[in-house]
Amino acid sequence: MSTRSIRERLAWTMVVAIALALLVAGLAVTLIFEDHIRARATAEIGDDLTALVGNARIGSDGRLAIDITLSDRRFQAPQSGFYWQAGRGDAVDLVSPSLGQFRIAWRTRPPSNDDAALYERPGPEGRSLLVLERRVNVAGGAVEGARVVVALDQSELDEARRSFALSAAAALAALGLALVLALWFASKVSLAPFAGLRQSLNLVHRGERDALEGDFPDEIQPLVDDLNALLSARSADLDAARARAGDLAHGLKTPLAVLGSTARRLREAGRPDLADEIDGEINRMSRHVMRELMRARAGVKALRRSQRTALAPVVASLVRTMQTVSGGKAVSYAADVPAELNVALDETDLMEVLGNILDNARKWAAASVAVTARRSAGGVSVTVEDDGPGLPASELAYRIERGRRLDEQVEGSGFGLAIVQDLVSAYGGEASLSRSAMGGLKVELLLP
Repeated sequence: MSTRSIRERLAWTMVVAIALALLVAGLAVTLIFEDHIRARATAEIGDDLTALVGNARIGSDGRLAIDITLSDRRFQAPQSGFYWQAGRGDAVDLVSPSLGQFRIAWRTRPPSNDDAALYERPGPEGRSLLVLERRVNVAGGAVEGARVVVALDQSELDEARRSFALSAAAALAALGLALVLALWFASKVSLAPFAGLRQSLNLVHRGERDALEGDFPDEIQPLVDDLNALLSARSADLDAARARAGDLAHGLKTPLAVLGSTARRLREAGRPDLADEIDGEINRMSRHVMRELMRARAGVKALRRSQRTALAPVVASLVRTMQTVSGGKAVSYAADVPAELNVALDETDLMEVLGNILDNARKWAAASVAVTARRSAGGVSVTVEDDGPGLPASELAYRIERGRRLDEQVEGSGFGLAIVQDLVSAYGGEASLSRSAMGGLKVELLLP
């Protein structure tokens, strides 16, 4: 049994509980039936015993006589299971034809007055007999030592009990199956709100909703309220984190501007070496701050997953931009992006990622750049290829993992691949470099 599934635990608990309940009920009903048929059998042979005792007399020879033939023919058939005998003391004077040569062992003490005694004794062929005994009263007075017994073979009672138990077991099994099916249906209906809760959580996770919505039972509503409170607190924390990132950017602007002014004054004072050193440090600090702010912004938006961005319009906009800034370089762009493709990235971050990649392809392409996008098992695959010189295979993995520039001699901040890698990773995507069939570099993104 899986301890992680409420449905399975509930199902097994119901099956075990129903099985135990039906077992107890079956035993109880069988015992009640056994008592019932035993009481009926006792009453039946009690009537025969009353008839025998009422017709008992002392014959002229002084022996006990009974002037009646019982109507039940089973007392006449040998070893039929119905027997009677009568006598005084330990002697047996009269027996039913069904008893033959067998004699029922008397009880040690006969019953008193008109009381009847019920007990068991061995019968013919080793079978157990249910025996009912009474003393004999003749002509208004007790005949000393006279007694009459009527016996019934208990195998008939056992067979009746066995037959009833089989029928009861079949009926209880059918009842148990019906109860299991009914409770399974009830558990499915009862647990249905959890499916609604999961669906609502998925909508929040995909960014289609900011809170859990739905009509939930009273037992689940407190959990929904707590989750909504948690989502609200997380949203507030993300807003605070984004605000702190903005404050950090603004806080660094002034010191960097002061350092830049100092560098200009040093250059004007004839100290270009110090000015260049300060400018280099300013550039490195600016790039590092820009990268870290970009990563912080991407992390906040990736956690929110607040929207889906259509891929085709972004690619089309970036291609137009690349054609505008080509600087007279004749580069053709081929874009094959289905209109229905969406990615779970903020539009600004998506433009940052694809803009860096397309700008790099524009710089290195000889004549053409190709952009393709397809839906894949893990999300959306976006590929950007060019027909430039490309990179040696030994450097491809190093460049994407370390975020290094593709060529130190080409203009740029030097953080293009680093920004791409950070943004894509923040959203749970992947980026890889390989050799393009066009001859240049192939950048492949797997976006959620």
